Amino acid sequence: MSENTTLVKWGIAGLGNIAKRFATALTQHSAHGELYAVASRDSERANAFGQNFGCELSYGSYEEMANNPDVDAVYIATVHPYHKPLAELFLSHNKHVLVEKPAFTNLADWLAMKALADKYGVLLLEAMKTVAFPAYRELKSYLSENNIQVTSIEAGFGNEHDYDPNLFIFNPELSGGATLDVGVYGLWFYYDLCRSLGVTPSEPKVEMSSLYKQSNVDTDSLFTFFQGIEGKISASIVSNLPRSATLRGPELTITIRDKWWNPETIDIEYQGTKHTIQHKVVGNGFEFEIDHMSQLIRDNKTDSDVLLSDISLQVIETMERALMNAGFGHLTKIKTSEK
Repeated sequence: MSENTTLVKWGIAGLGNIAKRFATALTQHSAHGELYAVASRDSERANAFGQNFGCELSYGSYEEMANNPDVDAVYIATVHPYHKPLAELFLSHNKHVLVEKPAFTNLADWLAMKALADKYGVLLLEAMKTVAFPAYRELKSYLSENNIQVTSIEAGFGNEHDYDPNLFIFNPELSGGATLDVGVYGLWFYYDLCRSLGVTPSEPKVEMSSLYKQSNVDTDSLFTFFQGIEGKISASIVSNLPRSATLRGPELTITIRDKWWNPETIDIEYQGTKHTIQHKVVGNGFEFEIDHMSQLIRDNKTDSDVLLSDISLQVIETMERALMNAGFGHLTKIKTSEK
């Protein structure tokens, strides 16, 4: 794009609940992007979604949207196994791509798609909205500018669900399970903070279990890091876990309140003084990653200093290895060519 004030024309591929949240942020709270097109394998669903969000271009196939030269960027919001074929489709049509987390379920797919993005000179980023929130970005700046030592990080993401084979989180054919669905948040949080603080993390000890053996997915996982910055990163799809996250260090306690993955209020107690970082969010938070990527596109950038590709690689590699070692490797290897 030649003019850095032009709104980025976004398309959405896959029109489920998370796509609705993305579209809400894009149409109501984005400063740099607009909803230009939507696509689904079901044309009626695409039409209804488009009408609901005031989008005139709706497609009953992903190829049709890929062939529209006016679409600048595509948000992929399908279930995990469809991320790779859709990323391949849109990248090869010169579209910038934002893939809902986890971007891919195995390292080989990430490396292949990143190479494809580099070939076409377009962005490929993972939609980890947490790290784009203003409060989180201010926290990282505060830690760095004050040279504060963090010795431990604890964060969990878990919600109680009764077993239902119709829910994708319990479906192994859709790469369900706790680690890939919500564990990705905590691992991103941990690795991103380590990177920001200049600390190289150790290999984690991993514990995984399945409350419902018939599901053949992990329902609980715990990643424990013992060196560098100690870390306890937990995930569950069958239990409610605490919704705050805690960072500790010498004379330091930092608490990210409420849903830490949507950070708005961060309490800092350091060397006997108290400080609060607060950025109230008017929308649902998706607008921050939307506007960040839109600005990168307008500035002709091919990588991000917020949604870091190196962190995506690190998280995907860690999850894949952990699932393989725990007997859930099949969740990382689901292949589909459907587009």
